[in-house]
Amino acid sequence: MFDSPVDEIKNKLDIIDVIGGYIKLQKAGRNYRASCPFHSEKTPSFMVSPERQLWRCFGCGKGGSIFDFIMEMEGVEFGDALRTLAQRAGVELKKLDPAISVKLKTERTRLYEICDLSTRFFIKQLESKTGKNIQKYLSGRGIKTKTIKDWQIGYAPSQWNSLMDFLKKQGYIETEILKTGLIIETEKKTNRSKYYDRFRDRIIFPIKDINGIIVGFTGRENPAHPDERMGKYINTPNTLIYDKSRILYGIDKAKLDIRKNNLCVLVEGQTDVIMGHQAGFNNIIASSGTALTEQQLKIIKRYTDILAMAFDMDVAGEIATKRGADLALQFGFNLKVISLPDNQDPADCFQKNTQTWPNAVKNAQSLIEFYLSNALSKNDLNTAEGKKKTSQDLLPIIKKIPNKVEQAHWLQKVAGELKVQEEVLIEEMGKIKSSTVNTIQDNQPILNQNNLSKGKLNFEEYTLGLILAYPEALKESRKQSRSLFIDTNLEQIFNVLKENRNKKINIKNFKKDLPFVLADKVDYLIFGVEVQKEMIDEFNPKKEIKFCFKELKKRYFQKKLNQLSLSIQEAEEKKDNISLKKLTKEFNKLAKQVI
Repeated sequence: MFDSPVDEIKNKLDIIDVIGGYIKLQKAGRNYRASCPFHSEKTPSFMVSPERQLWRCFGCGKGGSIFDFIMEMEGVEFGDALRTLAQRAGVELKKLDPAISVKLKTERTRLYEICDLSTRFFIKQLESKTGKNIQKYLSGRGIKTKTIKDWQIGYAPSQWNSLMDFLKKQGYIETEILKTGLIIETEKKTNRSKYYDRFRDRIIFPIKDINGIIVGFTGRENPAHPDERMGKYINTPNTLIYDKSRILYGIDKAKLDIRKNNLCVLVEGQTDVIMGHQAGFNNIIASSGTALTEQQLKIIKRYTDILAMAFDMDVAGEIATKRGADLALQFGFNLKVISLPDNQDPADCFQKNTQTWPNAVKNAQSLIEFYLSNALSKNDLNTAEGKKKTSQDLLPIIKKIPNKVEQAHWLQKVAGELKVQEEVLIEEMGKIKSSTVNTIQDNQPILNQNNLSKGKLNFEEYTLGLILAYPEALKESRKQSRSLFIDTNLEQIFNVLKENRNKKINIKNFKKDLPFVLADKVDYLIFGVEVQKEMIDEFNPKKEIKFCFKELKKRYFQKKLNQLSLSIQEAEEKKDNISLKKLTKEFNKLAKQVI
């Protein structure tokens, strides 16, 4: 039996699998290394220990357990991270003590619950007599019953308050439901507010985050009763749990196949994604009708550098500006365009002939190739105007390519097609104003061995970690003063070490003598030292500990000297010669101890 759901989740989930679902990890000795997802860096300093189930970035200093990682990565509180990982581990949180359970039910948790219940409501409505016509429509589009179930597609009935009334019966109040975007507040013409359902007589597609948790919805109009006032599609507005700039439809189901295939295919709508997965092409996602954002591109970048776009051909000419392809280029993506025959959209292709898709993906053109062939078909290159127009179409895109070799290749290619010198194109490209993305700039200094082990890694943590990792040095360490540690948590751990009279320390038993928070800190400290050991050629723990205590003493005595210096100054101002003589003597005695 486990002491708590937290322990059970840690036991069932491996930290490499959890973090590996977000960023690319590479084996580095007994640990794993990656570029930190929380700050820009040139040299990877993000380390993960499968042995200790801990992570730490030795650049920005962040670290901890899988819970800390989810909290940082998703920007959520502990309760929400617990819920996310519990769902992934298949752990029932109802086992929690009622007092703890209430505490962990954050506002986010309540909104997640409302979205989950609403999904179930929509599914029931689709399965009812009211949803029969929608079932026929979905079947006619080629969407199978199993697919409808897997993607939790539902139906919102035409009544104005059906969902709201259902949720209120489940114990949720109108103001809570409003925060999910599922209901709309009318203008307050009276003292009493009125609400109504946002989605009415619509096919409902739940929107999930990267962990598969429902955060919002898309509602497609009933094809039998088009709603001209509201539009074909309406979406949940941004809420506390749903930020459309960070959401990619289908990413929860596609992420592993994207990594496996080293290719992410971006399509236009939910139906394209669903039909693609149904046909067995599981690396397909959608931006759900919005231009690609930096946040979305960062998510895709965790899994692959190759991004292929497959949109209706009527918008393909605007693909760079409309879908954020220029931004993707700046992020260093190898960007491709998938063209389907007869102007088909992907959903039609999957329904009519699935064999067409693999060939289209295989023959996908790079973005520049696509634009070049488009420009060549539209413009007369025998005229100066045609050459000018072609260069105006292509040069702004080529300028955004971060790799200079790749940029030079395309300049050479375009120069050959236009029959002009490359220097002319380079000169024209120089006149184009750059639109740089600051977040992509890697301005962080390269970490070197010294500032990594003695700077970025907290010096007190490093000292205490050495003692815990190498207990043979404990005898000498016990002689040191606990006052050398400014951090009260570290001072408390060191004090327990001093009081422990055993010649050797059993870390597992030692942790039992510490509060829960400090016990976790022990593994964290040892992990930090293990990483440092791998980075230092001739690692001598006794010498390291001796050096560390020498530096801590210097700091301690320097602080005391600074305090005495202020006292001496005060005595001089008061002309208190007796105190001045005493303080000066004490200052000189202490100064001799500072090496």
